[in-house]
Amino acid sequence: MTDSILLFTSTQSSTLESVRILRQSLSKILDHLDIKINIKQYCLLCCSEWCTNIILHSTPPSNNITVSLRKSKKKWLLIIKDCGGTWNPLTHHTAINDNTNALKGSGYGLHIIKTISDEISYQSLPTHNIFTIIWERDTHRIKPHILLVEDQKSQRELFHSYIKHQFTVSSVNDGKQALTFLKNETVDLIISDIQMPEMNGIELRQHLEKRKISSIPFIFLSQSQDETVLHDAATLGIDDYLTKPIQKEQLLNSIHRVLARFNQVYHALSQQVNQKITDTLLPQINLKSKHWRLAFQQRNTGRGGGDFLLSTRDNGITQLLVADVMGHDESAKFFSYAYAGYIRGLMQNTDLTQPAQLLTKLSNNAYKDQLLSQTMLTGCCLSFINTNTIKLSCAGHPYPMHIHHKKLDLIKAEGTLPGLLPHTEYNNLSITLKKNERLILITDGLFESGNTITERETLERAIKKHLIITENLPLNVALDKIMQVFDALAGTPPNDDALLLLIEKK
Repeated sequence: MTDSILLFTSTQSSTLESVRILRQSLSKILDHLDIKINIKQYCLLCCSEWCTNIILHSTPPSNNITVSLRKSKKKWLLIIKDCGGTWNPLTHHTAINDNTNALKGSGYGLHIIKTISDEISYQSLPTHNIFTIIWERDTHRIKPHILLVEDQKSQRELFHSYIKHQFTVSSVNDGKQALTFLKNETVDLIISDIQMPEMNGIELRQHLEKRKISSIPFIFLSQSQDETVLHDAATLGIDDYLTKPIQKEQLLNSIHRVLARFNQVYHALSQQVNQKITDTLLPQINLKSKHWRLAFQQRNTGRGGGDFLLSTRDNGITQLLVADVMGHDESAKFFSYAYAGYIRGLMQNTDLTQPAQLLTKLSNNAYKDQLLSQTMLTGCCLSFINTNTIKLSCAGHPYPMHIHHKKLDLIKAEGTLPGLLPHTEYNNLSITLKKNERLILITDGLFESGNTITERETLERAIKKHLIITENLPLNVALDKIMQVFDALAGTPPNDDALLLLIEKK
């Protein structure tokens, strides 16, 4: 786990109510991650199953349970710790409780976990047990998410097979199931049959209009040539109408045409405002120091999300915050703007010598705030304490790096993502730099802008190599060379916003 980033951790007492709290908090972060829908569901199910088994069947019982979620370059890791009896899921088999005639935790629930995970491991230590459940991360660029609404199983499977290689596809049987699905998921396009039981396609579209989410592109499918049906569909402002039977090429052409037209219109409407927001999020630094040098560059995708760098200074102390707002749609850019403005205010009202205090306030306020709770960010806050010491605190952010004597060391500062739980606390960590040594802060787009795992690993190796070989170059020269490597390997624009901050002791 040395190369993984902590995204979430929470310790709760061993009660069934705690399982609900843990699952709810875990679900909140999974909603904002670039994670496949089925992996999200598997992760929540495994969390519920294993925690429930610990509470009901551990002997001796565990006083508490700790659930953590981490990500590495290749994997998602769900880690569950308990202090109860040793119970290795790798060696247990199905067992029946003689008193209740019910399956023990090593039975059906364990079978589910083994079935839906890519890898599991178990470790029993003198003070606690650790169960790790692992899934492979998606190695390719995020695909548009399509919801397919079709009541006939054969048709649903056929259409799914047509488009599954080019898009992320979710399928439901009717309009009611679609509405339930859309309460918790976002999609880029809906493809819906018209004639369906329970709720037909036209009724589904009408319900979406009432929810004020009718802007989702919509393609109707139907066997009917009835003019009344066609008129009803047209009045709803649908984007295309295909008559069954439908060929693969016909369906794919319609999807590409509708998505292209929607993106063109949507981006044209948001471009002017989006550019103003992007300009506002450009790094703003106020560092006047005889003891430190600082240089930074960032790259922007022109899409959602947003990396930003903020600073404040008072009584000779400078505090910086590097933040990365999650999201890949246009609305995420607006949340970046809201977060940046809010954090500027917080930085004016916290002890600048205590970066953990800023993250703690940010997390606790974001948990209660209706606007800020709509998205999430990772952050690393640092304070220049004296002539050679920097104090820092991290929340779900990539590890800072220390460059010295042709060596790169990771600084293991970590904490859960802000806003997931009430009363979240963060810790400070101090690092002392000698003359010409460097501290490096990044956002994860710097290493993760490749299309595949191989490209991401190549990008990370190349940047780390150039961080070391440019160690003795002037700071701005080193920064230019490193970002030239990034541009060459990640492309222009990159797949994700990226920011690189170099700090050097004079």
